[in-house]
Amino acid sequence: MPSDTDIAIIGAGAAGLAAAIFAGETNPNLSIVLLDGAKTIGAKILVSGGGRCNVTNQRVTASDFYGNRKLIERILRRFDEQATVRWFSSLSVPLRTEATGKLFPISNKARTVLDGLLRRCEELGIALLTHHLVQDLTRTGGEFLIQHSQG
Repeated sequence: MPSDTDIAIIGAGAAGLAAAIFAGETNPNLSIVLLDGAKTIGAKILVSGGGRCNVTNQRVTASDFYGNRKLIERILRRFDEQATVRWFSSLSVPLRTEATGKLFPISNKARTVLDGLLRRCEELGIALLTHHLVQDLTRTGGEFLIQHSQG
C-alpha cells in the first residue's frame, strides 16, 4: 500500500467500489486506494440475486432502510432509481426491470456488474488491494494511520 494516499476506503464490496468510483470521478487528481481483507474482490456481488445481482428496485423509499430517516430521504432524492440506472449504464451495465420491480443487468449475470465496477476503478487509477485486512485505524491530527495485515 502506498504510504500516503488522499482517500482510503476500507472494504471493496459493492458500496466500497461505488464510493471509490464516485470519489474518483468527483476528484480525479486524488489518489484513492481500496483495502479489503478478502483474496477476491466482489465475492458477495457474484452471489447476490441468485448470481444475477439485483442492483436496485423500481421503487426505493427511506422505509426500505434502517437508520436516520431524514438522511436516507435526502440521499434518495439526490440519487434515485433513475440515477442508479443511468450510472450503471455509464459503467456499460445496462439494466432491465422484471415484473417484480427488481432491476438486474440485461446479461442476467452478476459478473457483468462486478466487471463494470472493476473496469471503472481501473480507468480512474484506483488501487485495489486484496489480503489487506484492516487491523487498526488511528487519527493523528488531520490524517489517519491504517494498520493492516500486510504492514
